[in-house]
Amino acid sequence: MQTKSPALATGRHGYTKPTFVKGPKLAAVTAAPLPSSVDYTDPTAPGTCWVARAAFGEQDFRWLIFRAWLLEDAPAWFRSAYLRHGPFVAERIKGRDRVRAVVRSMMMKAIRRKLHIA
Repeated sequence: MQTKSPALATGRHGYTKPTFVKGPKLAAVTAAPLPSSVDYTDPTAPGTCWVARAAFGEQDFRWLIFRAWLLEDAPAWFRSAYLRHGPFVAERIKGRDRVRAVVRSMMMKAIRRKLHIA
């Protein structure tokens, strides 16, 4: 019988999102490389956080938290704009450290809301 990792939980949209467990288990939540066969126009697909992955890096779990906020809590207009323009914006911020820092600071507001941190 296969058991799930305690640091991951399946969300209502069928994707795996991190649970917020204190201690070393949270460090085990990392971003896996995405398969090339993913439909990136599907908001429930694992590759919909292009900008967050470009801003934080693929190995930083904060992009997963932002993704959970995007799919569950973000306003519909923002989600739609992110899904439409995300790949372009992600390409534009790659290699631009100051721009990535500004994007990260804006995304951290959503991450803090998702984690219920003031």
